[in-house]
Amino acid sequence: MDLQPIATWVGMEPTAERLDRLAWAAPFLTESSRAIAEVEGIGDDEVPEAAVDERLVVVEAAAAGAVAGTRPAELGVIDAALAIRNGKLAPAELLESCLETIERTDRLLGAFVRLTDDAARAQARLAAGPPTGVLHGIPFAAKDLIDTVNAPTEYGSQAFAGRMPRWDATVITRIRSAGGILVGKTATHEIAYGVSTPQVRNPWDPAKMTSGSSGGSAAALAARQVPMALGTDTGGSLRLPSAFCGTTAIKPTFGLVPRTGVMLLAASFDTVGPMARTAQDCWLLLQVLTGTAPAEPAIVTVDPRRVRIGVADVATPDQHAAADVLRDQGAQLINVTLPSPQISQAAATVLAFAEAATQFRAHVLRDAPFPQDIQSVLEAGLTVPIADFLHAQRVRAAIRRDYAELFGRVDVILLPTSPITDLPHGISEWDGVPLIPLLTPYTLPASLTGLPAIAFPCGFTESGMPIGAQLIGPARSEPLLTAVAHAYQQATDWHTRQPDLP
Repeated sequence: MDLQPIATWVGMEPTAERLDRLAWAAPFLTESSRAIAEVEGIGDDEVPEAAVDERLVVVEAAAAGAVAGTRPAELGVIDAALAIRNGKLAPAELLESCLETIERTDRLLGAFVRLTDDAARAQARLAAGPPTGVLHGIPFAAKDLIDTVNAPTEYGSQAFAGRMPRWDATVITRIRSAGGILVGKTATHEIAYGVSTPQVRNPWDPAKMTSGSSGGSAAALAARQVPMALGTDTGGSLRLPSAFCGTTAIKPTFGLVPRTGVMLLAASFDTVGPMARTAQDCWLLLQVLTGTAPAEPAIVTVDPRRVRIGVADVATPDQHAAADVLRDQGAQLINVTLPSPQISQAAATVLAFAEAATQFRAHVLRDAPFPQDIQSVLEAGLTVPIADFLHAQRVRAAIRRDYAELFGRVDVILLPTSPITDLPHGISEWDGVPLIPLLTPYTLPASLTGLPAIAFPCGFTESGMPIGAQLIGPARSEPLLTAVAHAYQQATDWHTRQPDLP
């Protein structure tokens, strides 16, 4: 393929260096376009939305857990919130425990790019009075894509160094209004265009990666630096680092959580979501993010005997073992075949490449100081033919229909989060395969369709690294996903295990 006229046509100066980058990145697009070119059965009819039986779940008041003898930073969101409300824990005490943990561990991990400890201490002192919201006195961290008025938001990139927002993102405003205390900004893969977060090390083994792009938030949670955090997800960036770090995250239904004040990478994919160590903690934070926070901490439960769980054909023994736990509680297991993950991945590649390139077009054309791999895929995204982009949109609609049909037979689908969760720190490929296509075949379907998903730990590798499972459900089924994951976490202890940090 002669790339020089293509580069010129889209407005890029065809320098030798740029043509080399295009020669490296363009095959990802051409192979993806070929993969979906022959997809049949694509119609233009409206995609049906699977109905969610809201009667399956029950919302009830949260019960206080054990606090005595537990280091405050080790408490989850709900337990800490109830301890503060019951007078057993002061916000300042919880904050200092978190800051001490950060001081002790973050030189090794690099989860935070900056702290807001002075402002956090001032807020914690003010929080000594009556509760102001459901997250009163609870420290949290925010990914460095999410605007905060009291700390720079630089998207992990030299191209945005020194960027100081004038307003908080809507999600930050809602957490602050609920009483949450911002501790600092966590590291992200640069402009969220990657799945390794290379500046962060995994708390379970610093020689291993956290994955990404919300790797800083996941590492902070695993290390007990904070009880809750915010991340974003374009193709798996809430769920992948949760799998690698043994934490929990909810990727919400597309459009459920406001994105005002949050950097966009691929506008029809991006979501903001809650990260914590348990499903119920994530759900409480999600309610705050959606503007539906309860007055008091609450949990959502389900009778597993009423739930049909589709066990995906790509499930490994670890997910089958998780399914067996739920079956023992009465859940009905149904084997299902996923709509082709390869086709989903190919369609998502074409669309996300093009959308990201459009989002950062001005920076690409002026050679912003992005790393070579990011600059390469951004430049390649500018070359996506409009016919390929529109065809990928039609394939996306077909896949949405396939999932809608599947959710007529099952309530949720159980599958792996990632094909592998044990990789060395600092790598950009594995066995010659770049990390994005290697790690995203099971996360991209929910991203492409806009469906919600919850990721949670379900075991460990032989070398002691976490393994993740994932549940996908129909649109706005986050309460059901939470309740099923909670039922699993009530019967297992994977989510309670802690890395042995110095």
